[in-house]
Amino acid sequence: MLRITESLENGKTIRLRLDGTVSVESLAELEKACARFRDTQLKMIILDMAGVDFMKDDAARKLVELQSDSLRIINCSPFIVTLLQTLRKD
Repeated sequence: MLRITESLENGKTIRLRLDGTVSVESLAELEKACARFRDTQLKMIILDMAGVDFMKDDAARKLVELQSDSLRIINCSPFIVTLLQTLRKD
């Protein structure tokens, strides 16, 4: 299960705090949230992964695809950092 908490920072940035497990199924909800905020005046979406305890490879692949200049991923565990870096190289 994945919980997403939204918080507006400085009027131009939205922080999406993720807690739980990121799976392909839960990623659909995250993609909807990102799409909703991309259609606004916000300049940056931050995915705060401090509360993520596990992520499957297929979900990580989709996250790598989502990442852009206007979407940053922060506060990952060492396991998730390594997983995302490995998938970026592929």
